[in-house]
Amino acid sequence: MDPSDPSTFNHKFFNHDGLRLHYVDENPSSTRPLLLVHGWPDLWLGWREQIPYLAKLGYRVIVPTLRGFGDSEGPEDPAQYTDKVISSDLIALLDHLQIPTVTVIGHDWGGLVAWRICQYYPTRIEAVASFCTPYFAPSKEYVPLADLVKILPNFKYQLYLITPEAEKDINGDPEAFFKRMFRPVGDMEPLIDKEIGTLVTGRPLRSKSDAIPQKVLDYYVSRYRARGAGKSLNMYKRHRYNYEAAKDLDPIIAKPALMVTAAKDAALPPEMAHGMDRSIPKLEMHNIDDAGHWVLWEKPKEANKYLGEWLAKL
Repeated sequence: MDPSDPSTFNHKFFNHDGLRLHYVDENPSSTRPLLLVHGWPDLWLGWREQIPYLAKLGYRVIVPTLRGFGDSEGPEDPAQYTDKVISSDLIALLDHLQIPTVTVIGHDWGGLVAWRICQYYPTRIEAVASFCTPYFAPSKEYVPLADLVKILPNFKYQLYLITPEAEKDINGDPEAFFKRMFRPVGDMEPLIDKEIGTLVTGRPLRSKSDAIPQKVLDYYVSRYRARGAGKSLNMYKRHRYNYEAAKDLDPIIAKPALMVTAAKDAALPPEMAHGMDRSIPKLEMHNIDDAGHWVLWEKPKEANKYLGEWLAKL
């Protein structure tokens, strides 16, 4: 496995719910399985610095590409992208691999999936970890996205991502999009231009960050060119459906849990994780300084250290 070359990983496919879904499966002979779940606009490849590390520690590392992303097919309907549906995809993958229980680890939207799969399928999950994405107990009342961003203004960008213009914006130049998106925190510009309100269109082109290997960038660009961004953006359009599916879940997660925040994550600042221990009694928390949202590859040594030490205690 070479983190700078996506072709060096063990790529597999399985069929579920009428969809052909992609995953990476490393060290499959191990009896200690981990399930790593990505967010948006990521793919399995967001875990490229963790997969070899965890496999070397002796774990089986299973990293799916979520429905509608990259090499995984997906429907058009946003209602088919709730955490409940995505959790069912992940459980189907475990069934396909004949794995009864697993430790699940998420980042970004994958972090929310990781928390929720514990609630939807508690007998299948041994422990849970999340990078950047704090746990939120399911809301008992529906809060429209427009109202939510008044409470959490750091989520304001989501109001653009649910529009048809956002899909056209990304699809118009995926390479320029990912060159802007994938940068260390010290080199980031606002996700959406404050004056013209776009991700890419009308903004100056940026060169590739040295932090992103060329073959990694090429992989993301090729997958988004092939599938388009539309289905992946259902992660934002699903807001109402996600609420309906989750509102009656037990808010307490009794599993051993790890929460790792990134000090300079503008979308998911560390203070959002305060108070999580009230719902997750077996919670261990860490923060990584001088790291942004892409902490998994921006600060891989620190991320891997916290993850490896926590896993060793399970």
